[in-house]
Amino acid sequence: MENSEILQTYRDQIDTIDSEVIYLLSRRFEIVKQIWILKKELDMAPLQPERWQEVLNNLKEDAKEHWVNENLIEDIWNRIHKESLNLEK
Repeated sequence: MENSEILQTYRDQIDTIDSEVIYLLSRRFEIVKQIWILKKELDMAPLQPERWQEVLNNLKEDAKEHWVNENLIEDIWNRIHKESLNLEK
């Protein structure tokens, strides 16, 4: 196999993973909407700081175990969390 074919194979794998990430984010946001409905019924605020800190700490630990930069994960999940809070408003 030539290098250009190998490169294309890797690119195809990345494209597949990117599509999977988008699908998973979509599923996550659907669940966030369900949580919003329950929080509304329970008269809970959208932001639960203790829960958010727990989630973030777990993600950073998971990142460490997989040799992924913790700061990157924190940045990504802060953005995801911000979008989730917007969905709950």
